[in-house]
Amino acid sequence: KPKYHLLCHAALWVERYGVHANTHVEDEERMNSSIRSNLEHSNCQAPSRDLAYCFATACGLKFIAKGGAWIDPDTKQLTKA
Repeated sequence: KPKYHLLCHAALWVERYGVHANTHVEDEERMNSSIRSNLEHSNCQAPSRDLAYCFATACGLKFIAKGGAWIDPDTKQLTKA
């Protein structure tokens, strides 16, 4: 129970003292795990190319899911998902 009470004050502490110094570590760990999982499914001939392809595909899907717009190369018109 004491941990829940500390969370009530977390927003005030962030405003007053700033973000904790080591919070970026979790993001790096998450990135490392996704790189490792993508490398397991690679053909090992060109791992950097395979990783770039996987991350570009994920970035494109995220762009479409957020409602991004692009110009269709066939019709030359603005297309939105």
